[in-house]
Amino acid sequence: MHSRRSYFLLSLFLLTLLPVVSLHSQDAFPKSSGTAPAIESKVRVVVLDLVVTDGKGQPVAGLPRDAFEILEDGKPQTIATFEEHHGAAMTLAKLPPLPPNVYTNFPLTQTADSVTVLLLDALNTPLADQTYVHQQMIKYLGTIPPGTRVAIFTLASRLRMIQGVTTDSAELLAVLKDKKLADPNPSALLPSTAENDANQHYIDFLTTENTAPKAPQTSAQASVDTVSSMKQFLSDTAAFQTESRIRITLQALQQLARYLSDVPGRKNVAWFSGSFPTGILPDADLPDPFSAVRSFQAEIRKTTDLLTSTQVAIYPIAAEGLAPSSTYQANAAEIGQKRPSMTARDQIKQMRTTGAGRDSNHLTMEQLAKDTGGEAFYNSNGLNDALTHVIDNGARFYTLTYAPSDKTMDGKFRHIRINLLSGKYNLAYRRGYFADDLIVLQAAEQKSDDDPLYALMGRNLPDLSQVVYKIKVLPSNPQPAPDAPHIGGNVELKGPVTRYRVDFAILAQDLKLDPTPDGGRHGEIEVMLVAYDREGKPLNLVETETKLVLPPNVYADVLKIGLQIHKEIDVPKQDVYLRTGIYDMGSDVAGTLGVPLRGNVMTPVTPAK
Repeated sequence: MHSRRSYFLLSLFLLTLLPVVSLHSQDAFPKSSGTAPAIESKVRVVVLDLVVTDGKGQPVAGLPRDAFEILEDGKPQTIATFEEHHGAAMTLAKLPPLPPNVYTNFPLTQTADSVTVLLLDALNTPLADQTYVHQQMIKYLGTIPPGTRVAIFTLASRLRMIQGVTTDSAELLAVLKDKKLADPNPSALLPSTAENDANQHYIDFLTTENTAPKAPQTSAQASVDTVSSMKQFLSDTAAFQTESRIRITLQALQQLARYLSDVPGRKNVAWFSGSFPTGILPDADLPDPFSAVRSFQAEIRKTTDLLTSTQVAIYPIAAEGLAPSSTYQANAAEIGQKRPSMTARDQIKQMRTTGAGRDSNHLTMEQLAKDTGGEAFYNSNGLNDALTHVIDNGARFYTLTYAPSDKTMDGKFRHIRINLLSGKYNLAYRRGYFADDLIVLQAAEQKSDDDPLYALMGRNLPDLSQVVYKIKVLPSNPQPAPDAPHIGGNVELKGPVTRYRVDFAILAQDLKLDPTPDGGRHGEIEVMLVAYDREGKPLNLVETETKLVLPPNVYADVLKIGLQIHKEIDVPKQDVYLRTGIYDMGSDVAGTLGVPLRGNVMTPVTPAK
């Protein structure tokens, strides 16, 4: 892939060549796509990263290929390739200078053994634990080994990239010490301890009132149980919050996997969270991996496919550290407010609830780590030690590949087992994958109304390189008359605007273009432009979904100079951040690229790392 992309970038870059496709859009703002994308995961070779550790948790090096055996659904597989990784330094591509006002999302990093991603989760973490994790991260990054490749993301209402992949520890520290990140905000979907206590106190109050002597009631009044109704309401609210957290978490993991898809090597995601939603990945230990998560089956399948294809290993790290039980902590405010029998009952209930919740969370962490080839860390105040362990072990691993003996693409979950034929070591690797087939996934995805590209176009999301392209961005000349209709979906756009023309040259080899009877190609893509202000508020949007039909002679030119597309958008005359994106409907891959327009003056952008 990198060789043909390099050829593309070294080819002529004058975007005025051969206007193959010209697209204009004035669609609604924002608009959801009615066409569901398909995920195509034609498994021909399965890639497995394997971390081998001894009894002390230290990585084991020097094991030969014949020390391992791979089984898929119990059947032995032939190891095709075998490679040991020692944490080698990355290599970077050298691109020729780009012409003025031309930008690309081509990834500069060509080879690397691994990269570590710090995911600071505020969506699933209490406020106090967020502060603790933030302090521990600052402490650790002050001692990070030179040359360590790290990126930082946060998760609240959505995923945000705080710092892209870098080896500059000073840059990482500066980002973490920024006041916006240093002042965490409570999760809107995770009730605090005070809120849970208040709800319990209200239930206790209602219970006490219901046990007091009552005046005569009508039959209708007697049929209404206030306590049960309130308990049901609180239960329904908690269920809605949990489902919302699961949905947002799955979307975030998908976005993170897309970003990491073009970063070479193993990706070790150190996920700091106070709670890990149950069932966000299928359980590889069960005959039916979806037995407990029916309502999220399609999203979980999509998340699993993306994590598998991008070699992501998850390392769940409990944000609370070594947390004492609140059951035995004195609370003077409650003394005298409850009868002794009720106090004893609540303490027993809290012990059960707290213990069960903590055990469930730890089991979920273990399952996440096991299913992705990572390791879980909890019940410890050593977050620094945990992160050191993630970086050290995540950079020293073996990569094995095999071609499955079962060639059928039946969409079923294939269970993987790796055996060490001699020696007693611990093995961490991905435990399975979906043998997904295009037709099956198309049927499942038809139920979704969400626009997959719009979800990747957020102001603070990283540039994606699954589809590589170049753009040339310039103000239109001449500019339209002041009273001319605006281009874009924001019908409320006011004041003076500048019209920009954006010319794309897209790497055709990254698109799924199927052959036509005459020797040409056809496919379907979505193109999108989103303009944001300095605060991250969308200002305008232009999007188009189009079916591509390329005759043989046109397709031959497209292979040389890229698929060329022209778009225009009107933006206010102020600082604007313009996000551009391409989504291939046939293969569920995307490319995105952002360009700052400072007062509507182009600002040079460094190509993606």
